[in-house]
Amino acid sequence: MTRLAPLTTQARVWSTHLLHSLCVAVAAITVRPLPTVGAQERPAASLAEIDSLIQQGLSLVAKGDTAEALEALERATDRAPRNVEALYQRGRLLTRTTSLGFNNTPRQVLAWRLLNRGADLAPRDARFLLELARLRLRTPLLRADAERLLGKAVTVAVAAADTAMIAESSSEFGRLYERRYRTTRKRHVYIANIFFDPYAARNRLHYVREFLEHQIRPIDNAGAADRAEADRLYRLALSVDPEHVASGVGLLGLLYDEQRYPEMRAVAAPFLTREYDIRHPNPIPGEADVASVATVAFADGLAAARLSAPADAQRAFSVGLARLSPRERRDLLDISRLLTRGDSVRVAGLNDTARDATVRSFWETADPLISTPENEAQLEYFARVAVTMLRYDDAEQGVRGWRTDRGTIVIRYGEPPVEVLLPPANDISARDVTGRIVTVFSYPALELEFVFAGPPAMNSAGFAGDFRDVADQRRNDEPFRLDEMAARTRVDSMSVQVARFRGRSASEYQVLTAAAARPARFYDGVEIDRGQLSIRSFRGSPDRLRMVDSQQVTVALPASRPVEYLRLDTLPVGDHRVRIEVVDPSVQSAAARANVSVTLPAMRDTSLALSDVLLGTRTPEGMGRALRSLADAGVRPLYGTRIAPRDTFSLYVEAYGLRADARGDVQIEITLAVTLLEINRSGPIIERWMGNLADVVGLTPEGDKQLGMRFNRTERLDGRDRVPLLTSIGMGTAPSGRYRLDVLVREIGSDRRALVSREFTIGSIGESGK
Repeated sequence: MTRLAPLTTQARVWSTHLLHSLCVAVAAITVRPLPTVGAQERPAASLAEIDSLIQQGLSLVAKGDTAEALEALERATDRAPRNVEALYQRGRLLTRTTSLGFNNTPRQVLAWRLLNRGADLAPRDARFLLELARLRLRTPLLRADAERLLGKAVTVAVAAADTAMIAESSSEFGRLYERRYRTTRKRHVYIANIFFDPYAARNRLHYVREFLEHQIRPIDNAGAADRAEADRLYRLALSVDPEHVASGVGLLGLLYDEQRYPEMRAVAAPFLTREYDIRHPNPIPGEADVASVATVAFADGLAAARLSAPADAQRAFSVGLARLSPRERRDLLDISRLLTRGDSVRVAGLNDTARDATVRSFWETADPLISTPENEAQLEYFARVAVTMLRYDDAEQGVRGWRTDRGTIVIRYGEPPVEVLLPPANDISARDVTGRIVTVFSYPALELEFVFAGPPAMNSAGFAGDFRDVADQRRNDEPFRLDEMAARTRVDSMSVQVARFRGRSASEYQVLTAAAARPARFYDGVEIDRGQLSIRSFRGSPDRLRMVDSQQVTVALPASRPVEYLRLDTLPVGDHRVRIEVVDPSVQSAAARANVSVTLPAMRDTSLALSDVLLGTRTPEGMGRALRSLADAGVRPLYGTRIAPRDTFSLYVEAYGLRADARGDVQIEITLAVTLLEINRSGPIIERWMGNLADVVGLTPEGDKQLGMRFNRTERLDGRDRVPLLTSIGMGTAPSGRYRLDVLVREIGSDRRALVSREFTIGSIGESGK
């Protein structure tokens, strides 16, 4: 097969001119010719009349009525074909209301003719060159001509010392280079003539990883020259007009890519100290809202978040939210994009009060430490939104980055650890990506990849192949992850055990919470000899927590023992959340938390029921006491549910609803069973350790992988509503692993029975288990 040689530079120029000539020929059929310069079909209009028509058109634009505005401006150019302002405003409005592509060719050609006439009449007015360049940017295959016109616009503006136009033309020129940079940064080339196939990436295991490792190689300093030129032009615009917000936004995006966070904050500061909103002169609706002070504020918050200044980040994001339109603010505060589709539909169906409560609960649960003034999870969400604004906002199309496909993925899972851009394929068998830039987002830790495709030099892309379906499926499994935030905040998990016991009535419970933090872990590497820990306990309904306890503990370092916290609460029937946090405010890494949801169901006095199993150790104070309740048991709860190897532990459980016989006694049969769920070391088969399980009352094997004991007990109720059960178990040489303890109580005579279970671990598995 004969391969066609690429077009030479001269050939590309001729093809560009030929395309433009064809567009003009097609448009000539439908576009009414402009009046000739000397035409006098009606008496010449006065300058005041023309100005009135122009102002009428601009007023209609401000109201959003572009059709009526174009009619008013058309009357102005018909009455005064040499009026420069009328030509500019009409040509400008036609340009701004023209979409990208060939669909609006007649409108594009008409705008071109109007602006060209204005440029001929006012050669020192850079506005016409700038709008002609913007018109070219909306016409496929004519972006090279747009680059030429923008360069000329900057030159003319500088020669005329027109600071406003220097800023506008430099900013637009910088945006052109930035778009080019964003489609060349992280660019790779194919090593062989094998092109990336998004369908294979979807259907073949490890396709993406193997392709990225073996079929491509990176281009050194890809996009560096375009980035540098965009940086220079944005700074030129800001040097003549420090209030030029579009240039500030563009520069902030470039600085973020290079992690120059302090410089980002310095660039953003002047915009955020002003008390007014900055907009383009004579804004076209939709465009001015994209490049605005809101974006600058979000960029400042992003930089502050990356500099670990959460208070500054929260202030900046609050400013950004206040500067957004009400519609966009509602959109960002809506958590639907962070939920599964089913959950988002349910949240949307709630009334305002219930929806607000759900949103509050969502962020409160995601917050790693509610002891701190800021919600780090929500700050990370807003930081990701800021990234999408800086990288994927499109001022020309009025598109917000967080609504794009790439923006959606960044908000859900963070910036991809691996991002690769591949050049357009010239193979027609490469479905969906022929002639398009391919972008791959890879999250190796999540074993997750997404593929996008978009036109060259446009910085726009959508899901390639069937990766929209991939995103939807992943959303149902994990709609929102905060792995980056978790790595930065380093909040340790606390071992916790929660046990529920009946209160003084069937409508309340006694809830015991035992938790332990490990200072040796979160003071690791800190060169101090004493830590000051703040322990705070929070409790409340699913949608709101309140602090119920606060303690201060001094820890001598290095610490070898855990810091323990024990609390017994009386709670009504219903759903509750319990949260415990341990924080040393002076040490960033010294933080731990436990977060537990507790359901307290309604109880019936006529039913046989059991409390939770409480694991602990007997204390000397409890020996010899009459056992009537938890207070008499003398059990020191385990802080968590981990048992040390070869250790002996006690279990305490209460039985409710037992019926006394004629003598006032109850007779029950108690069965204890321990099942090995997961082993945590290699060695002999599981059955070898089954005979090592022993109990102080004589535990015997029952079954191949399950051991237990069964015994009878007679108790006199004496008006009590519960019968406590307390015994001890020694696990002998049982292997490290995860186990389940089952307690079955059967009332002899009636055959009523109740079962309760508690998982525990031996060794290191599940140290934070409930």
